[in-house]
Amino acid sequence: MKIHNQETMLTPTPTAFAARRWGFSLLEAARRRLTIHPHRRTFLATTLALGLTACAVATTAPPAQPLQLDSARLSQVVSWVKADVDKGRYPGAVVLVMRDGKVLLHEAIGWADKERGVPMARDSIHPIASSTKLVTTVAALRLFEQNRLRIMAPVSSYLPELANLRVAKRDASGNPSMTETAAAARQPTVHDLMTHRAGFTYFFFPKNALRDRYRDLGIDRIDGDAAPEMLRKLATLPLAFEPGTSFEYSIATDLLGHIIERVTAKPLDQALNELVLEPLKMRDTTFFVQGPALQRLARPGAGDPDMWVFDWLDVTKPPKRFSGGAGMASTASDYARLLQMMLNEGELDGVRLLSPATVRWAMSDQIGATRGVAHPGDGYSWNLFNPVRTAQGGPLFPGSVGDIFWGGITGPRYFVDPEQRLVGVFFMQRPSERGAVHAEFRAVVYGALK
Repeated sequence: MKIHNQETMLTPTPTAFAARRWGFSLLEAARRRLTIHPHRRTFLATTLALGLTACAVATTAPPAQPLQLDSARLSQVVSWVKADVDKGRYPGAVVLVMRDGKVLLHEAIGWADKERGVPMARDSIHPIASSTKLVTTVAALRLFEQNRLRIMAPVSSYLPELANLRVAKRDASGNPSMTETAAAARQPTVHDLMTHRAGFTYFFFPKNALRDRYRDLGIDRIDGDAAPEMLRKLATLPLAFEPGTSFEYSIATDLLGHIIERVTAKPLDQALNELVLEPLKMRDTTFFVQGPALQRLARPGAGDPDMWVFDWLDVTKPPKRFSGGAGMASTASDYARLLQMMLNEGELDGVRLLSPATVRWAMSDQIGATRGVAHPGDGYSWNLFNPVRTAQGGPLFPGSVGDIFWGGITGPRYFVDPEQRLVGVFFMQRPSERGAVHAEFRAVVYGALK
C-alpha cells in the first residue's frame, strides 16, 4: 500500500516565560519613569535588550524533533500478537504502523474465521463499529466548509422530528425518570452531537429506565426501522441531561449521519462514498459486505461471550437504516488512509478533503472539563470525533499531547500521534479485549521509539 508522505506541520511552543516576565518588568519600570541610578541605566538597558532577544529566539525556536524508531523493536508487535492468538485471547488480527505516510509494519496474524479455517489476511474486512464515526464526521466537516451544514444550528433544523425535546428529571438514585420531564433550557445542536453532549445515550450502557426504552424501541438497531421511523420513536423519549451540560457517548453520530442524508438528499452510503471514501480510495469500506468480499470477512470466535454485538451490527445484511455511528466495515489499510489524511491536515495523495485550519480545530479539545458516561478518562478530553490527549499523565499508555485514538465495540483500535507523526491500526474481533489490547499495542509501538 502506497500512502502519500506529507510532513505534518507542528506549532512551535515557546518556552521563554522567564525572559518575557523579566522583560515586561523592565518595560514597566521605564513606563513609570522610576528613578534609576545612572550607572544602573546601562546595565538595565543591556539586560532589557538581552531579555527581548531571548524572547525572540525562544518564540521562533523549532519544535522538538520526533524520536527515532527502532524497527527491530517494532517487530515485537508481531510476536506479541502471535502469542495472544496462540493462547486464544482473540482469533486473529491485522496490525499496521506508519510514520510520515510510510508503512513500517503491516502484518496479518491468526484467523479471520477460525471455525472455517480461513487465515487472517492484510486485506481482511472487519466490522469497525464506532470507527465509523470518524468517516461520518469528516463528511459532515466537508459540508460545514461548504456552508451547507451549520454546526451551531439546532438538530431539529435538519431533523424536525426531534423538535422540542424534553429532559428527564432524576430520581432519588440519580437515574433519569421516564415519567418526570422538563422543558430543555435549549435544544441540542449539531456541535452537541459531535461532542456527545446532546443528551442521547446507547442501550448497552449500565441499565436504567431510559436505556431500557432505547432497547425496547430498537433505537440503536440497524435491522429494524428505517431512519424516519427510528427518529419518530426517538422523539418520544426524553434527553438524559440538559444539552451541553454533560458527556454521554451515544447514538449522536447516527443522527449526524441522518442529517447528512437530509443535507445532501442522498442515502448515507452514497453521501459518504462521494465525500470521503472515493476521494481517499477506500474501496473496501462499506455498510454491507456482500459477494466475493464475504470470503474476506473477519469473524469472532464461536465462543465469544459478546456475540450480541455482532448480531446488532451484522454487516452481512443490508441495513434498514445506515448507522453513521457504528455500521461500517473496512480494512486496516483503507482505514489507515483516512487516518493519514487527518495526520496530513486534510490531504492525501494530492487530494484535499479538508482545510488544515478545519482539521486543527476539529482535532482540538471541544469539551474542557466536562465528564460523563464513557468519557475516555484522565489525560484525555473529546474533540469533534475522538478522544484527544491533553496531558502526558493520566492515561494507562504512552502517547503525546494532541494524539487521538478510538475504535469500536467489535474490537478494532487506532491512534494518530501528530507529534511523533505516527499512525497505528489494530483490527481484531474480540469486544471484551479491545481496551487492554489497545493499551498494550501502544506500549509496544512507543517502546520502539528511542
